[in-house]
Amino acid sequence: MRGACAVSGSSRRRSAGFTLIELMVVALIIGITLTYVVVSFNRNVDDDVQTEAQRLGALITLALQESVLHSTEHALEFGLDSYKFLILNEVSGQWQQPEDDAALRERELPEGISMELYLEGHEFNFEEKVDASAEDDEGEVQAAGPRAFMLSSGEMSPFEVELWHEDGEARFVVRAGITGKVEIEPQ
Repeated sequence: MRGACAVSGSSRRRSAGFTLIELMVVALIIGITLTYVVVSFNRNVDDDVQTEAQRLGALITLALQESVLHSTEHALEFGLDSYKFLILNEVSGQWQQPEDDAALRERELPEGISMELYLEGHEFNFEEKVDASAEDDEGEVQAAGPRAFMLSSGEMSPFEVELWHEDGEARFVVRAGITGKVEIEPQ
């Protein structure tokens, strides 16, 4: 009987607290879990940038195809944190946003994503330019930012757009060439 009491007394002492090894194992597990959460968060942000670059590239290709197919001239106008497609109205000779075209509507960049624009090899500084569109009396959209043109011949103004997220590491470049070829490359 006496041996049984000694065993139960030592097990009570042991269950009163944690050993240093147990605490270190728990701290290690928490550290590994937090590392995966942080890495996963950055990947999601970088995935958002890649998705936005792919969307922009696909929309440029679509607008160029519509230009060729319908023999119309399109333009892509860039803002500080947005972009929109315009169509040249042949009757009035004015650039207008397409009506009832959900794909080529004006789009704002998701929060935290920024862009740099290079037209014909020169960086465009949005800070020095007008950053809002205005319509005149006839409904023409007045230029608020630079435009890249997509012609019915299949040619376009060469440009590059670099996209990144303020909390991420990845950068993607959407590059459009004069022949209408659109490439998306990670930087």
